[in-house]
Amino acid sequence: MDRLRVERVNKEIMRGISEFLLNNTKDPALKKVVITEVRCTNDLSMAKVYFTSIDKSELEEISKSLDNLSGALSGIICRQMRLRFAPKLLFVFDDSEDRAQRIEALLNKIAQGNVGNKEDDK
Repeated sequence: MDRLRVERVNKEIMRGISEFLLNNTKDPALKKVVITEVRCTNDLSMAKVYFTSIDKSELEEISKSLDNLSGALSGIICRQMRLRFAPKLLFVFDDSEDRAQRIEALLNKIAQGNVGNKEDDK
């Protein structure tokens, strides 16, 4: 399938899920969910939906709630986008922000160590 179409479908799925969680869910924990990325397979049979949350303490509850909603969300997305088949949604916690913060902290430590070594040479 055309890669551009898959990317457009990814964006539309992301928008549809975000709107549904913001406007149609009654669970306050799900209102704190941020969809960061969607990656569909080339045949649009499956979509990995990466999410993060403002409140990290409720991640397990949020993950279970999203898994329970995945079938209904898949059907809603299919109807909204007029797709022939509904993609199976797989929700995955996106920890890239946490990893980026750890890497930045390590780089800052390295930079401070190198600055100290340069001052010793003078």
